[in-house]
Amino acid sequence: MQAWAEQRGIEWVVLRPTLIYGLGRDRNISEIARFILRFGFFPLLGQARGLRQPIHAADVAAACVAALQAPDAVNRAYNISGGETLAYREMVARVFKALGRPVRLVTVPLWAFRLAVAMLRRLPRYRHWSAAMAERMNRDLVFDHGEAARDLGFKPRGFALTAEDVPR
Repeated sequence: MQAWAEQRGIEWVVLRPTLIYGLGRDRNISEIARFILRFGFFPLLGQARGLRQPIHAADVAAACVAALQAPDAVNRAYNISGGETLAYREMVARVFKALGRPVRLVTVPLWAFRLAVAMLRRLPRYRHWSAAMAERMNRDLVFDHGEAARDLGFKPRGFALTAEDVPR
């Protein structure tokens, strides 16, 4: 993309957001919420201690507007992440709380998780699920957004879900 734009004299900015959530329309936190609403619990693989920095969709939109207006952003790429780093397990627990549901996390061994995902994939809503998605629960997926803060004035909110952020 960069070479294509530069060959044509086109200025570019790339924003690389982490896990996007908000307004009950995302395919991350909303999928977790829908699972909780349907089954009343959420399965976790192992300790699910992988770190996340969920970013609200409104913060992504604000970063897009800032990138359009920031002269220092031309021909640059930026990581944009949420304003808080938390373990996957804690992130899911906050989804339960936003839904007003008791936190029911079930730790599942890898073999059982793979079997459950294979069965869930038969349902249309869960066809895109894979065991690899679950295995990432224990991997850190965090990124420094310091350059975006410096060049774009990027100041993302912490992970504080509201009722508007989860489907009902």
